[in-house]
Amino acid sequence: MKLDELQDLRVAVWGLGTEGRAMVRLLSERGIVPVCIDDRSVAGEALGRSGPDPAPTPSAPVLAPASVPWDRIDVVVRSPGVSTYRPELLAARSNRVTVTTAMAIWLDDFAGAPVIAVTGTKGKSTTAALAAAICRRDGSSVELIGNIGVPVTDTYKRPSADVYVVEVSSYQAAEVSTTPRTAILTSLAPDHLTWHGSAERYYRDKLRLIDAGPPGRIAVNGASEEALRRTSPHPDRTLYGTTGRVVAGDSAWIIVDGVPLVDASRLRPPGRHNLWNLCGALTGLLLHSGAVPAPATVAAALHEFEGLPSRCAEVGERDGCTFVDDALASNPFATVTSMSAYEGRALTVILGGDDRGVDPADLVDALVGRVPAPSVVVLPPDPERLAGALEVAAGEAGHRRGLRVQTAPDLDVAVSLAVRSTPPGGVVLFSPAAPTPSGEGDYRERSRRFVAAAGFGGATVAKRSLSQGNPGGRDPTGQRSVTP
Repeated sequence: MKLDELQDLRVAVWGLGTEGRAMVRLLSERGIVPVCIDDRSVAGEALGRSGPDPAPTPSAPVLAPASVPWDRIDVVVRSPGVSTYRPELLAARSNRVTVTTAMAIWLDDFAGAPVIAVTGTKGKSTTAALAAAICRRDGSSVELIGNIGVPVTDTYKRPSADVYVVEVSSYQAAEVSTTPRTAILTSLAPDHLTWHGSAERYYRDKLRLIDAGPPGRIAVNGASEEALRRTSPHPDRTLYGTTGRVVAGDSAWIIVDGVPLVDASRLRPPGRHNLWNLCGALTGLLLHSGAVPAPATVAAALHEFEGLPSRCAEVGERDGCTFVDDALASNPFATVTSMSAYEGRALTVILGGDDRGVDPADLVDALVGRVPAPSVVVLPPDPERLAGALEVAAGEAGHRRGLRVQTAPDLDVAVSLAVRSTPPGGVVLFSPAAPTPSGEGDYRERSRRFVAAAGFGGATVAKRSLSQGNPGGRDPTGQRSVTP
């Protein structure tokens, strides 16, 4: 469905966050006054506020989901946070209402445009940002849009770009009906299970981006077994990373078709996985244009690339320890990947958040099997579940020394415990492996609090001299400490 097709239809927009507001503004500019739907009781007040995100339109009615007259709606454009499996949307479909998203509409409208779409469980933001940075360094005009924080709807009123690099989440992909010409798949692992309902649905919704058709060209990370397996029938698949046309060599050189292209050892985001993200960006550009960017262009882009906030971002050093903000790591797969960036170093990991229904077994195995043994601090709302799983796994594996697990009531205390638990030269990694709990804002707020607690945002970090810990008993802060 294209934007112009909405002109004579009765349209609703469900969800008044960033993307929903942008959609309402775009419709309003075209003379369409949509019904606005929002789960929050304060939605009407939010629409009336002034500021940098102005009210979509003063005449737009705002309804609670339960009060929507679906028999008077033709199309509902849902925001990413609204699950396509909500009962209200099932009822809407039974009333022959078309359910779509801004992303699905945009991909239909821009089907002939130079689009590189990036999706995956983790790595998509960094891959998309690297691809855009290299294009810009090559002199191209680039729109970096989508799940990375800039609504795709913003591009309707701007001049055409040479390249559109669009990050697509599973929430945004679920209603896609047009596959972009070039797509990059960075990884696949279970995630967002409460939204999708099951891992199988999550994979199906995520891969709709490349399965909707007609088939485009896809670049797939050869290090992701699930991605390899699920894309094996694709007629135009190119692998990258560990195998394929663009690979990361042992010495951090990126090699294209057997020829060294660039030394990526100075890529600021750490870890092998970020070398694979760079390989993905280069492979996407290769598939898009038919040629690899010049070595000097890639080297210059890497020199300028600072990395993205809250994605394995090293925020500073204190007391000989490196503090790493990985607040966006919202599932176990992401945390295991980030831990691998600090192999051989003493490590304390701060974990915890809402339960998204993802099995933490791989994370538990990675923590229990790590050498040197890490320290772990677990946050609410259910710290005992993960602490208990670690204790059981450590005991079964015979690792009764080294691994220390503590619980903390909040992030400030967690950082204090982590500082005392981490020797000089070590790493304090805030990588929660779970979404931000309800009532605590989003990952940006958790990131801000971690950085402040670590002493880099105006607060003072707890000094290691306060305590050397109290293994096996009651910590001086009053929190449980477990040493399997």
